[in-house]
Amino acid sequence: MASQLLQETVFGVADGATYSGMLCLEEGGQFYFAQAQVDGHTIPLPDNRWPTRDAAVKALAEIASGAQRP
Repeated sequence: MASQLLQETVFGVADGATYSGMLCLEEGGQFYFAQAQVDGHTIPLPDNRWPTRDAAVKALAEIASGAQRP
């Protein structure tokens, strides 16, 4: 049986801004970014948690585009 992935690097482009982040999975099942960058600048996401991978990646894209604050 394959083990569940505990971290991955995600990349993308949102509204002309490039972003990347190290997405991690906590033991409790919440996702968070250990680090994230938008256009080469590190952005703080210390307390942000999401219930699914898709929600976390969508939130990072929205932060990169300016539609959501970190």
